[in-house]
Amino acid sequence: MFTRWLPWKFVVKRAAKRFGIIDPIKFAARLRRFSQPSEVQEPIELLRAGIIFHARGLINTKAIQYNLDWVWPFWVQKQFNPSDLSFIPRGFSFSHVNITHRNWTAVGHPDLPVYPLMDPRGLVTPLYDSWSLDCWIIDPQGKKLIPSANESDQSLQTGTALKIVNQCSAEGMSLSTELSMNVEDRSGYAVVSSKGRSQDGGWLVVTLRPYNPEGIQFIESIEFQNHSKPFWLVNRHTRVYLDRVPDKVLFSDYSEGDVIDKWNASQSTKSVKCGVGMATSAAFFKLPPGREENIRVAVDLEKDMPAEKCGWIRSLARGSRGSAIPHDCRCPTKRSDFYTIQRYKPLFCSRPTTRYPDRIHIVGSGSGTPA
Repeated sequence: MFTRWLPWKFVVKRAAKRFGIIDPIKFAARLRRFSQPSEVQEPIELLRAGIIFHARGLINTKAIQYNLDWVWPFWVQKQFNPSDLSFIPRGFSFSHVNITHRNWTAVGHPDLPVYPLMDPRGLVTPLYDSWSLDCWIIDPQGKKLIPSANESDQSLQTGTALKIVNQCSAEGMSLSTELSMNVEDRSGYAVVSSKGRSQDGGWLVVTLRPYNPEGIQFIESIEFQNHSKPFWLVNRHTRVYLDRVPDKVLFSDYSEGDVIDKWNASQSTKSVKCGVGMATSAAFFKLPPGREENIRVAVDLEKDMPAEKCGWIRSLARGSRGSAIPHDCRCPTKRSDFYTIQRYKPLFCSRPTTRYPDRIHIVGSGSGTPA
């Protein structure tokens, strides 16, 4: 009751006048005149979402606009390029947000309500609204194959395991990046497999990036450890496992610039801390001339895992031999069997907390249309 007696409107009006901005009370009153009276004047959910959206846009303005020499995601390469059709003038924009290339693909697994995603150029965001992983190739002369700055072909593989495959090539270098999900010891892992080849040799690079397809996402600390398995420890919580020890691991903070500028340096430290939240790190693996090299990275998704599970993992192991999709279907033709499985795959991966039979038996009508 006491708060009702406080002069909120007077305080807000005085504050708006003091800082030279529009009076929000008067603006809201004008806005309400365009519609009929209702119980809810403004959609609070949309206002909340808009505040979060543009708050990140303000951070993007500071981080991206003044550091265009960094390697940025695909949407920045397009939206900030005046010669591209996706270019948006930024002179009168108070926030810079991704509004032209909001298309990315998530990969899932039954029983796991976590969805690592890949953008149209192979940038992998393993956790919800988190930092990302990217893969590059750098030859001995310093020429770089960076997928976000080149054309790529992306495809979906929906066989026994769901995969997103991104392929990129230029100037005698080729790079393939795959994203899938594995379940080990009742925990989920986002698995990134990268294959690289360079005619002149060089480096296959796996790098941690402080952004995702929405914009900046802070990395304040990175530590490389080599115990039973080599891994990065990101923000003192998430582990990023490598399948073998890199030839060198480089680090950089915001004051030193992007880690790609140090590609020819030798390793001098095993960790980095950045108060700005723009720490970067890269693991370098030698590429012999003309020979393909593979590297596998697994990100522990414990941070996004729920406390309870519904037992799908055991059902999958019993009913479909560990496949990502139960596939014991009886249809009249191979064609109808294929389309039936495609229809059910989104169902299995989008409702992890709902129980379904571990085997599905479908009898078609003979016309090719699933029953």
